[in-house]
Amino acid sequence: MPGASGANGLRVSYAHRTGRRGERMFATIAVTGRFQPFHIDHLDLVVHGLTLAERVIIGITNPDPRSFVALPENDHRHLTGANPFTYYERHEIVCASFEAADISNDKYTIVPFPIDVPEVWTSYIPQSVPQLVRCYSVWEEEKVRRFRDAGYETVVIHGNPSTKISGTDIRVAMEAGESWQQWICPGGLKVLREYSNEDLAARVSRK
Repeated sequence: MPGASGANGLRVSYAHRTGRRGERMFATIAVTGRFQPFHIDHLDLVVHGLTLAERVIIGITNPDPRSFVALPENDHRHLTGANPFTYYERHEIVCASFEAADISNDKYTIVPFPIDVPEVWTSYIPQSVPQLVRCYSVWEEEKVRRFRDAGYETVVIHGNPSTKISGTDIRVAMEAGESWQQWICPGGLKVLREYSNEDLAARVSRK
């Protein structure tokens, strides 16, 4: 499978094909992220995963405040304002997004996934399940490195930073009272509309 070197010289492979005669390459594949909140680009990656595998495991990282860890590769993922939604709330948003996208329940499983505690990873996602990662930055390349060091097969695709939908941009818009709804999946938007603008702004506040 062709590949390219990332910013840190990490060799990553493109994932853009299924098996022979349209068969899936894997039985199951994993997609992990904070999903703060789950948005259109996240759904797109999951849908891509379902072209490679029969089902997807969604690993929600930073599942609780104890797992918020500062890292040199990412300067905000540990901040309270960057983690406005609880694991339960994100679970609801993801499920609603999938339902609206006609992704049936038997196609996915959602689990917590403490990204900074590799010794517990196999308790949530078996080592036999490949990790699908879309790389935009040094942080995603670091995730790939960590997965490989832990013995996971990785399937990597390269995202275009110029068209990336950023959770940070969504949270900044929520805090400023600006438009953010266009970046959210229809099902997830239905859930998020249950929160007042004031509540959302307070949750994502960087102060």
